[in-house]
Amino acid sequence: MIKHYLTILTFLCGFALCAQEYFPKNYGVATKNTNYTAIINAKIYVTPTQVIEKGTLLIKDGKVVATGTTVSIPKNSTVVDATGKSIYPSFIDIYSSFGIEKPKRQGGGRSSQYDASRTGYYWNDHVMPENNAIEKFSYDSKKADELIKAGFGVVNTHLQDGIIRGTGALVALNNNDGNEVRVLDTKSAQYLSFTKSVTSNQAYPSSIMGSMALLRQMYLDADWYAKGNSKTKDLSLEALNANKQLVQIFEAGSRANDLRADKVGDAYNIQYVIVGGGDEFERINDIKAMNASMIIPINFPDAYDVENAFLAETLSLKDLRAWNQKPTNPKVLADNNIPFALTTHDLKSPKEFKSNLMRAIKFGLSKDKALEALTTIPAQILGKSSTIGSLKNGAYANFLITSGDIFDEKTTLYENWVQGNAHVIEDMNTKDIDGEYSFKLAGDDYKLTIS
Repeated sequence: MIKHYLTILTFLCGFALCAQEYFPKNYGVATKNTNYTAIINAKIYVTPTQVIEKGTLLIKDGKVVATGTTVSIPKNSTVVDATGKSIYPSFIDIYSSFGIEKPKRQGGGRSSQYDASRTGYYWNDHVMPENNAIEKFSYDSKKADELIKAGFGVVNTHLQDGIIRGTGALVALNNNDGNEVRVLDTKSAQYLSFTKSVTSNQAYPSSIMGSMALLRQMYLDADWYAKGNSKTKDLSLEALNANKQLVQIFEAGSRANDLRADKVGDAYNIQYVIVGGGDEFERINDIKAMNASMIIPINFPDAYDVENAFLAETLSLKDLRAWNQKPTNPKVLADNNIPFALTTHDLKSPKEFKSNLMRAIKFGLSKDKALEALTTIPAQILGKSSTIGSLKNGAYANFLITSGDIFDEKTTLYENWVQGNAHVIEDMNTKDIDGEYSFKLAGDDYKLTIS
């Protein structure tokens, strides 16, 4: 009899072990709402070009079930009346370091290091395709809140260090669940740049030209290694070859480096997605000829204090041109049919994002193109159009509920839902009484402004 009990116990333990999740968590007993939620009577932007007036958004288990004007709402659904409200897909930041600790600069004084510090890896320390962001990732609820309030629902994060930086991770900003739910892809893209790693003192390369030469040599070495010519193992080249089917995102950072990066990629039949510097308008014809998708920061320069005589004398025409023209960069890219995504990269805080985006719109970027650059285009770049960037059936229920046009300065962002979890920013049931009022008191006319 005891043998029978032991057999059953062993069988049940086997199920328990198989059910263990990859990402450990310790939330205690969690209650999961698996009911339908229907948000009714809203203006719904399924995509930037597909808009439903007075529609219904039906979600379940963190995903969109249906959108439309004649959606059948199941019994026992939670119904939210959003009359007068608008619903948009949550934004995607395709170029981020969210949840990744900034690497610390290597010590060692000014002495140059000529050899690599690692064995079993590539001969240059600044080439690190074996790095995987997910292995260094730690969800940061505080920073997630900042991004959520700025309208973001998904970030594509990686370790921003080195010439070859390894792979990124696609993460939903879901404060209610753990990594086993919110990590959407553990290898979303491979990242590159011209900038050396701060964690190594290896001297080479010492210039942009040197970085380009290193990249060319690396691709030749990887091809040679893939053909089985090496008698020893190189973990970096193995990772590089394993990652070559991923989206390749190259941080160039300026119009000239955009073209340099594209030239390197073209030599090896690789089409990089280029992270620009915001000055692409200066050489727009050459940028267009790259035929590359782009990721564009909107860290526009602040106005200079020209009343300061000393500062006014030191300002160059280049500085003034950048201040005056950089906000036109997104419009110029859109006018030339160059696909681009927008990013918070290089901003001091996500709080600056909306004001800078409003500035780009003021300088001619259409609202449709702005919405595309934050939703459908980043999703397309990552090959995730079926799951993020829209409110089509089957996509994650990542959406914003607003008081109106999301690109109107006076619009209030009420809620940011991520994977079906509501993050409340402002109570949308509170009556807005801001405005100007006229009234009479004891026969006298008065005006009152509430803001």
